Amino acid sequence: MRFSFNRLAIYSAGLLISALQPLYAASPVIANGFGAVAAGDGFTAYLEANGSLYTTGTNQSGQLGTEAVPSRSDFGYVASGVKSLACGSNYVLFVKTDGSLWAMGDNEYGQLGDGTTTPSFMPKQILASGVASVSAGSVHSLFVKTDGSLWAMGRNIAGQLGDGSDIDRYSPVMVVASSVTSTSVGDRHSLYLKTDGSLWGMGVALNGALGSGSTDEVVTPIRIIDSDVSSASAGRKHSLFLKTDGSLWSMGYNASGQLGDGSAINRNTPFNVAASGVNAISAG
Repeated sequence: MRFSFNRLAIYSAGLLISALQPLYAASPVIANGFGAVAAGDGFTAYLEANGSLYTTGTNQSGQLGTEAVPSRSDFGYVASGVKSLACGSNYVLFVKTDGSLWAMGDNEYGQLGDGTTTPSFMPKQILASGVASVSAGSVHSLFVKTDGSLWAMGRNIAGQLGDGSDIDRYSPVMVVASSVTSTSVGDRHSLYLKTDGSLWGMGVALNGALGSGSTDEVVTPIRIIDSDVSSASAGRKHSLFLKTDGSLWSMGYNASGQLGDGSAINRNTPFNVAASGVNAISAG
């Protein structure tokens, strides 16, 4: 029997969280083994284990990367040799096994990094080599090169690119020269980890999402935690991170209890939600 899903799991920061209620389908959805899945605003992208990238859903900005149609309800093939991907609100970034960076979809603020604000309905190569990983937010993007340098592009209204300004960047700008291992991008804030286990952030801190103890806008990276952080996830207005001891911490906007601290009070410093045993996180 072959199955599809009535809802797809969210893949964030390299972690598959859950897959809900398989439904019988007449044709295969994943034919060559599952690799990864990511979702944007009304569309989905997934990787097969062999590196083939497929997309489905709304396509008003070209985010499916297949053809100029309003939407599609079946998965369409996009590219091969893909090792990782990230979905923004209406765009997709992916990295191939050769280290090249590709982009497609909405580009209103330069989030594709091609030097323009023109959307792309087909995959466009942004860099030919040297890219290790990529993260996509609502309309800004970060990527890490194999040398550990951090690069950013797209909207920068709150300093979320970390380049010391609030100017949108249509081409990648280097933010950190070395030692960055991973990134996570929210709506107007960004997080990254360094090789020493330190957690850093930049952008809007109005609701405390940077955990800095302040609500001031941050246009250059600040150190949030000195060491022992193993992963971080930036949501729209809040953030989560894990420490190497398995403890879970949260900070930021909390009107719906998303921090998990038993309250609806915003927190501008990290709060310890779980003492141990946590091994994966994802913030929406």
